Amino acid sequence: MTLRSRIRTRPLRTTAALLALLAGCVAERPDDRRDDPGATAAAAAVADTASQLELRFLDVGQGDAVLVRASGRAVLVDAGPSDRVVARLRELGVEKLDLLLASHNHSDHIGGMDAVLDSLPVRNYLDNGHPAGTDIQKRILRRLEEKSVTYLEATPRTVSLGDTRLRIVPSPVRERGDEQNDRSVVVIVERGRFRALLSGDSEEPEIRALLAPGTDLPDVDVLKAAHHGSHNGVTREWLARLRPEVVVISAGKANNYGHPHREALQLYCTEGRQVLRTDLHGEVVVEVSAGGAYATWAEGDARAVEPSAQQQACARTGTRRRR
Repeated sequence: MTLRSRIRTRPLRTTAALLALLAGCVAERPDDRRDDPGATAAAAAVADTASQLELRFLDVGQGDAVLVRASGRAVLVDAGPSDRVVARLRELGVEKLDLLLASHNHSDHIGGMDAVLDSLPVRNYLDNGHPAGTDIQKRILRRLEEKSVTYLEATPRTVSLGDTRLRIVPSPVRERGDEQNDRSVVVIVERGRFRALLSGDSEEPEIRALLAPGTDLPDVDVLKAAHHGSHNGVTREWLARLRPEVVVISAGKANNYGHPHREALQLYCTEGRQVLRTDLHGEVVVEVSAGGAYATWAEGDARAVEPSAQQQACARTGTRRRR
């Protein structure tokens, strides 16, 4: 049976922050309303996001898609491997996107982009500026031209959603490496004291470059695991620099790559971190109050969110280790 359950949350930092979070985020969510699961829930989803920041790690299988909503505006970072993301966006009441961002041009991140462009008004599009030459990317570029979507270069910039900021950090990699993974655009989401970092499929060359002196990387509350929890998407130095409290891994059930890898889980599952996985917990949501206090919850199989969920997340690895 599938249901939504509360995951352990970090202690809120102040009483005022607790009151704000309870008033703006937790008191009522659209899927708590059972009388009309259709249009009423979709309208409530939009209304609820107007006063809070919501990061929603969509369960798209073996791929990435993160919906960021704040101040009535929406940004989608990656769109998973298929068109299924569109149906979920509609269920969530998303009617338009201020920014559609591709961290890099691999199909498990942009496979649903053309369907999104066909289905929703999109104001701006940003990618890493390194063409992949694939059929899906060619379709996306055609859609951008046909629909007069503004293309933004991957340069250091800030996108504001009310009091939420998305800092765009282009890949600093200059050495030869994976032409797409190590050119992943990094997104740092900020509200109050809250920080989250999304880094696409960054591998060790990009991680090393981001750790170089002069790179402005903050301590973060939430880290999206790079490269679906691959062994080559994390280092001890990376975690020591970022100091995340929550790690979210987006991976498909029984995927052919063995994600997340045991070596990565051994690093993530230390220092008291909360590890959440879309292959076990389903969709993962982070809700953030104005001051930066946050809570996490997820939708998934009931067994995955029992007290043993953390042990399951850290013990269960994929079927085979590849990239």
